[in-house]
Amino acid sequence: MAADDRPFVGYEDRLNRVLSYIYENLDEDLNLDKLADVACMSRYHWHRVFRAMTGETLSEVVRRLRLNKAANALIEDNTPVRTVAEQVGYKNLASFSRAFKLTHGVSPNAFREQGNKINIFLTINPKEDDVYPVTVKELEGVRAAGVSHIGPYRLIGSAFKKLGCSLMANSLMDNVGELFVIYHDPPESRPDAELRSHVAVSILGGFPDKLRGLEYFDVSGGNYAVLEHTGPYPTLKSAYEWLYGHWLPNSGLEPRDLPPLEVYLNDPRATPSTDLRTDIRLPLQ
Repeated sequence: MAADDRPFVGYEDRLNRVLSYIYENLDEDLNLDKLADVACMSRYHWHRVFRAMTGETLSEVVRRLRLNKAANALIEDNTPVRTVAEQVGYKNLASFSRAFKLTHGVSPNAFREQGNKINIFLTINPKEDDVYPVTVKELEGVRAAGVSHIGPYRLIGSAFKKLGCSLMANSLMDNVGELFVIYHDPPESRPDAELRSHVAVSILGGFPDKLRGLEYFDVSGGNYAVLEHTGPYPTLKSAYEWLYGHWLPNSGLEPRDLPPLEVYLNDPRATPSTDLRTDIRLPLQ
């Protein structure tokens, strides 16, 4: 079978390439942008693909590999603990010792005395086929208006309320199309207080060109993978993980360097949570 006929191998190769790079450069600054470049994928999508395939965030894996490599180094010879810490990217011995004990349950010196080697490897999350319906569609671009939110995604409800109040106060509910959220930063890619998102609606004829408190922007058209989710909103996390960890690696397709849209297809005020319908629309190249 030709390599082009095995899309999953491409993503597994990227995963292995990133893991090899991490392990060979544990003393460097292994930030998300650098590792996304190693994977040859956009910062946004690589973070989600990595987490969905492995069950860990990039920062968790970097920390774990650093501390596991340090653990093995401690029992291979008598290299000073401070030197081992520096070899895995910790310039401060106290910080290294705290992180090491938090991970391994004992101090570096106590671990050295125990003399137990540990596994540094990581497994890929198994995923079932056909968990969610996914179709690839050509969608038209739209003009949108919305409210920005900076901070923890769990607090985005205030932006929904602000947008809804603005639309109702200006009698614009009949001049809007779909309601959606754009999460501009992958979860856990930066501190919660810095996460950026927009709650927005596509706008129709008769919507004013400018309205105080709203930001206007374009949502690009093109190919999208559309995952259909039915159920309570908190279960969307599993849908994202399945889309990025199973469907995308097996699809033979590449995401565009744009975040997905989370589109709400019915009204939670009048719909049982088990019947809530949400599309996750992933932009494709």
